[in-house]
Amino acid sequence: MENGVVQVKISTIIDKLAKNVKFLQPVYEAIINSLEAEAKNIEIKFTRTNALVDNFYRINGFSITDDGIGFIPKNIDAFCLLWTKNKMHLGCKGSGRFTWLSVYEHITIESYIKDTKTKVFIPFSNSFTKQDVVQEKSTVDIQKTTITFSDVTTNFYQAPSINKKGIDNRFPADIYAIKAAILEYLMIRFFLLKKNGIDFKIKLKLDDATETIDHTDIPDLDSRTFIIYSDLTHENYEFVLYYQFLQDGKNSKKVYYCANNRSTKEMDDDALGFSCALPNKDSFKMLLCSKYFDDKDNDARDDLPVLSGHRNPSIDVPLLYSDINPELKKAMHKIILEKYPEINEINKKEEIKAIETAPYLASFIKKDNDLIKSEKSLIIKATEYFNKEKIRVQDRFQKLLASKTIVDKEFNDAVGQLSLIATTELGEYVLYRNSIIKALESAILDKDKREKFIHDIFIPLHTIVSSSDENEYLLSNLWLLDDKFMAFSNAFSDVSIKNIVASIFGNSTDSTAMDAKKPDVAVFYNRSVSRDAVVIEFKSLNASLGEKEKAIAEISRNCLLLKEKVKEIDTIWGYIITTIDDEFEFSLRADSYKKKFTTSTEGKIYYKFNEEIGHFYAIDIHAITADAFARNKTFLDILKKH
Repeated sequence: MENGVVQVKISTIIDKLAKNVKFLQPVYEAIINSLEAEAKNIEIKFTRTNALVDNFYRINGFSITDDGIGFIPKNIDAFCLLWTKNKMHLGCKGSGRFTWLSVYEHITIESYIKDTKTKVFIPFSNSFTKQDVVQEKSTVDIQKTTITFSDVTTNFYQAPSINKKGIDNRFPADIYAIKAAILEYLMIRFFLLKKNGIDFKIKLKLDDATETIDHTDIPDLDSRTFIIYSDLTHENYEFVLYYQFLQDGKNSKKVYYCANNRSTKEMDDDALGFSCALPNKDSFKMLLCSKYFDDKDNDARDDLPVLSGHRNPSIDVPLLYSDINPELKKAMHKIILEKYPEINEINKKEEIKAIETAPYLASFIKKDNDLIKSEKSLIIKATEYFNKEKIRVQDRFQKLLASKTIVDKEFNDAVGQLSLIATTELGEYVLYRNSIIKALESAILDKDKREKFIHDIFIPLHTIVSSSDENEYLLSNLWLLDDKFMAFSNAFSDVSIKNIVASIFGNSTDSTAMDAKKPDVAVFYNRSVSRDAVVIEFKSLNASLGEKEKAIAEISRNCLLLKEKVKEIDTIWGYIITTIDDEFEFSLRADSYKKKFTTSTEGKIYYKFNEEIGHFYAIDIHAITADAFARNKTFLDILKKH
């Protein structure tokens, strides 16, 4: 300790204060220092790398010159102390210069004080002490301060080596991007200077390029004020929301908490309350300011950590993000709805579209309270909410069952919630079924789709499926024929009768040439339940009459073969799936097939019972899709009303 001052290593200060500092932070802070020094003219010259890095040159240093009051004695004293109160009334923490050293290893200051004819020289680095400050008489008759930043630290640049890839987080040497970043971060400060009639000009130079920031770059922001009352302090806190809308088609949404006239913390889409676009993809920028924020930002000037959700309100911090965000969203939403009254009608249409697309999520979609909605965002958020709710409800129900005493009302409420979850999951499955039906329907319309494509929709070709293998089991869509065929035990696609019999029943009877025949699909059911079997023959939708007539013989033969080989089969259901035109219909009638009812206006169904073998159906593919859609529609309509 020296003269009542604790001596602390600068490297220790940097480790404590300069976490998450942005590469351009020294630029921002240097500009702010110049403005607080009452500078009217500021010039910043950037230097860059000589070689391209990932197709960009990179900034490797800069100098800033201003005509402010400079390093007069009290400013020198303040510079040599951490957390000085010299400019606290201006929102300064007295630690900004230490964040500079997180980005640059060496900073030199030359300040000419016109009134006292003094030159001040400060070589600032990790090893700086107050004794390094040099003050001397000067014959230069100007008021000027230049601060030069050089030698980027390893936080932002490390050259690649044999063992390391290297890092380069330096900002691209793009003067327009630099200007945009400065305007973004210091927008509210520039706006208030303009509003108060304070002139300033900032000239940016990089190689031969020059850009200027002055009043013409600063938009005229509108504002909305709201008050939040704290029960802890019994005080009202004022917040001002500045905003601007842009008809630029860029769909940019920027909302910042601003502390000490800096765009300190940006809100994310979830906090904003919407993740989709304004009408015409307009952009907006909103800046929330309050004196309440001004002593709560961190030294890196990129967050207000004391307002975070893991804390509790206190006398010192009576309002948290959780208190401020809802009021901010109310003000923001009101402003946007005043600007775009058509949003309400757009939201209604998007909600209807979302429910049409995902009716099983209807109850969750209707709970969405985003300001601006889209079909996509509604479905994404409803899905996320449903997944979280499913876990919560199931956990609650299990805990209720495990408790010794169960309150009827609480139990009934839990059962109701569980039923909603179950209904939603079932609805999701029904929607999946609708997609499969549509795929089958598209195959009908596309004449290039071969028999194999339709075959694979029902069950992939050359597969053997067992109910014990859940992943394989889910590959089949035999419910397309009838829901009663869903719970099978074994299914075979294009497998010989010999292999089918050996696989399921272990029969070792003498084989014949006929045993090599391969039904397109053969399905068997648990012997303890029904001991039934289903056999399917597919024929191309554009097959000739002769090919379709062959199917009549094939289905009868294959069913009889299975019945002869496996005596324990009770009933066999045979299906021919193709298209039924007038010629094939006549052939079916000639073979004693009778017409059956279907909801389809295009497809037909014919049925025949063979007392020795079993039940046979010839089904037009149009009838399958129409009847499957009809079975699904009732449930989907119920879901949409929830």
